[in-house]
Amino acid sequence: MVDYHLHTPLCRHALGSPSEYLEAAREKGLREIGFADHYPLGLLGVKPQSEVTMSPGELAGYIGEIKALAAGEKEIRVKLGVEVDYLPGKAKELARLLAREPFDYVIGSIHFMGDWDFTHPLQEARYKTLDLAQVYRRYFELLWQACSSGLFDIIGHIDVVKKFGYRLSDDEMEPYWRCTARILKENGLCFELNSSGRAAPAAEFYPGRRLLELCCREGVPVTLGSDAHAPDQVGRYFDDALRLLREAGYRELAVFTARQRSFIPLEEV
Repeated sequence: MVDYHLHTPLCRHALGSPSEYLEAAREKGLREIGFADHYPLGLLGVKPQSEVTMSPGELAGYIGEIKALAAGEKEIRVKLGVEVDYLPGKAKELARLLAREPFDYVIGSIHFMGDWDFTHPLQEARYKTLDLAQVYRRYFELLWQACSSGLFDIIGHIDVVKKFGYRLSDDEMEPYWRCTARILKENGLCFELNSSGRAAPAAEFYPGRRLLELCCREGVPVTLGSDAHAPDQVGRYFDDALRLLREAGYRELAVFTARQRSFIPLEEV
């Protein structure tokens, strides 16, 4: 199995050293892992209300630590990734910054609508003060911009706006799901089946079954990530995730090296 979404304590909301995540992966029988900690927003001149990314001065140490871990490991392939917030107006600057780093893959995610970190538990209450239809419209507008930016290899937790259980009806969501699958395909992107949603109030993977099926129908590649913020979360719910992938029609997982995509059959996972 592959787990491409592991964090480190540098993001200020994760526990455990990279070597502990690696040992957890070994115990789970994983064949490949990737660290994708939060890229420093400070490099983009952004300071959110809560510290949720590494600092600019920590990026080089993060890269060096993961590279050293990979070089010393003989059984499990260890990849260097990063999770990057898509922020409107920052694309050119971000492209320049990312181009100078030796990442195997870059996950693009949406956590912010303006100054609102809508995924942060301390900021959940704002959902109750806003028109939910407008929240979803804005989220997917940002998501589609991220997909079209050319910055990313993988789109992370693609429908995370449902995290706290504030949902539109399936009928209202269908146009969003269809458009998202089409835009992923048009931009040659991969997305992750992120298992962490199962542990959130949404109680469902990101994405849910319908969007997963539409992406498969469009031929959009998929990879797998636990979004682990502690070693015991590595590979969580992966048996169910693999079952869902197969039921949706997927037969292979995307993997990355030096930002080049290849595939492994699900039968080998």
